[in-house]
Amino acid sequence: MSAAAGPVGRQERISEIDIIRGFALFGVLWMNVLGHAFLAIPNEHLNALPTARIDAAVGMVSRVLMAGKAQALFSMLFGFGFAMLMDRIEARGGDARRIYLRRLAILLAIGVAHALLLWLGDILHAYALAGFLLLLTRRLSGRLLLALAFALAVVAFPALFFGYSLAAPGQDPPWAAAETAGQARRWLLLQGSDYGAFVAENARALWTEVYRHALGYVGLGFIFGRFLIGAWIYRQGWLQDSGRFAADFRRWAAILLPAGLAIAGVWPALRLAGVSLPLALQLLVDTVLAAGLIVLALGYAAALVVLCRNERRRRRLSGLGAVGQMALTNYVAQSLVFVFLLYGFGLGLLPWAGATFSLGLSVLVFAVQIAASRWWLARYRFGPLEWVWRSLTYGERQPMRLRSSGDAAGAMAE
Repeated sequence: MSAAAGPVGRQERISEIDIIRGFALFGVLWMNVLGHAFLAIPNEHLNALPTARIDAAVGMVSRVLMAGKAQALFSMLFGFGFAMLMDRIEARGGDARRIYLRRLAILLAIGVAHALLLWLGDILHAYALAGFLLLLTRRLSGRLLLALAFALAVVAFPALFFGYSLAAPGQDPPWAAAETAGQARRWLLLQGSDYGAFVAENARALWTEVYRHALGYVGLGFIFGRFLIGAWIYRQGWLQDSGRFAADFRRWAAILLPAGLAIAGVWPALRLAGVSLPLALQLLVDTVLAAGLIVLALGYAAALVVLCRNERRRRRLSGLGAVGQMALTNYVAQSLVFVFLLYGFGLGLLPWAGATFSLGLSVLVFAVQIAASRWWLARYRFGPLEWVWRSLTYGERQPMRLRSSGDAAGAMAE
């Protein structure tokens, strides 16, 4: 392997990116645990829990603050990372296209295995599939990049539901019946101890509830659109030189955070008021809500960059950075937690997984991940799965252990 083709060094990492990624990963964990309510737990069971009253409030706040926002932020970071990786490899004289395609192929394999063996809600395989399309957009102008991003990340999903409502008024989309049937199957299956049946169910559900329907492919477009936003942000150079743009980050954080929260509050406000909107107006509201996901995600990112301008606050946020630096390992580890704590071939706590339980479990697990990530990165250059991914990508075993205490100190400061 030539030096040009090798991975970037730890000194080249942008610490704000790792911190934002760690924050997003907490949101992904939180929403994935909470998402078991849709995946496998019947509403009547949730409503019968002793915590049902507080769960209703916690669940609504949880979705306002994080539902869709964590994945949006994670997706934009993927697009940002793609653009940065390509530029850095090309600057070294390496074959960026070949390395990127190999990297995605490995991610796809990891994602498929993860989806089948651990977590039906896997996002890695979808990122890999959408990631292949990014190569087609590298030479697009900034305006065209943003226009395509808006069409895919904001308009696509509402338009799909609108189109279906016009074609079959008053009926549920075809994937809705498949999801309802899948939820009923999984409620029983996940409380059992048959791991083989669990793997078979994951394979079945990926087809019948996702890729058999237009929803799955529109979802890939949704992710791809967010990738494009991240790639566009990279082109602006803001995060590569955040100190230069500190005033802009403060200004935009002050705009995006309240605006995103206000938009996110529209859904619970309409729900609590029992308002039923005409179809055309519902399309407009859904489109605004889709845009609001991006707005609030960007608001969170801008606020974290602002906090990082203060050295004391940056140190306090460094635990997020440690988790973010090992994002692949920590993401898969979170799924191992689901399997061990929630399912019947583990401790079987799924029947108690209301919104309050989900939030508490997420905070506890993430605290452990912060401590574990700090410990690991004080001794090693990469997380375990990051090391495997890089070694396979570059066709050469990567150095793993840090050579000195100075390396470790520098790594934790990055």
